[in-house]
Amino acid sequence: MPRIIRHIRRDIILAAILASLAVPAMAEVECSTPMDEWKPIAALRAEAVKLGWTVEKIRADDGCYHVKATDSAGKPIEGVFDPQSLKLLGRSDEDDEKSGDRDKPKSGGSN
Repeated sequence: MPRIIRHIRRDIILAAILASLAVPAMAEVECSTPMDEWKPIAALRAEAVKLGWTVEKIRADDGCYHVKATDSAGKPIEGVFDPQSLKLLGRSDEDDEKSGDRDKPKSGGSN
């Protein structure tokens, strides 16, 4: 194999590995704010709109707010927000992560 192709392959693999490390995995994100300190869902919805999202569903899971939405280009997106600061903690733009369990609210969450 020519040397240039080996370098290109190596660079592509390295870039893919670094890209996967740049965004925290949504499954690992957990929040610990007591529910009486959570900001209201309406405030979270407004925060998501500021990001250019059209909100489809908001639920609570692992102590965080989870938002299912579409971005400004109409692509599916899911975000995890800290319930006290409403800071975006993680996001997934992949529409292949859909499953029946992800859409069901857990412990205290609803639209």
